[in-house]
Amino acid sequence: MHRAQRLAFLAQLIGERRFCSQEELATAFARARVPVTQATLSRDLRSLGVGKRPDGSGKPVYTLPVPAAETFDRERQLLDLKSFVNEIRLAQNLAVVRTPPGHANGVARAIDLLGFDHLVGSVAGDDTVLVVLSDRSAALRFKRHIEGLATRNGVTQ
Repeated sequence: MHRAQRLAFLAQLIGERRFCSQEELATAFARARVPVTQATLSRDLRSLGVGKRPDGSGKPVYTLPVPAAETFDRERQLLDLKSFVNEIRLAQNLAVVRTPPGHANGVARAIDLLGFDHLVGSVAGDDTVLVVLSDRSAALRFKRHIEGLATRNGVTQ
């Protein structure tokens, strides 16, 4: 099972039933014939922003944040944008972001999680991210914003 499917399954489990321990969650995964290690389960819980809160009887159970969404470490997001954005070129409402080979996916994820106004979405290749914005002025603001964050060797690209 891929990570995204596993995260969705974990969120579904926690949304439907009460779990007090990772052992209980691992057992539910095993019953569904989805192998998961304790370390993976721990990372997935953290990634989803799952916490423990007392239920109606006061017993601590895992709960999803509202709304359930994957969290992203802000420091990692800024690192991806600062370290791996080589160039940004605009074409109307589109921004093409160039990265070193293998880094486009991380940069695209960081861009998606910026919450930038008028960002429609992004598509990542190996070393290029296509960012779709609502209009040309939004694309210009996006470029200025990213260039303000993305520095390489102390020089803005």
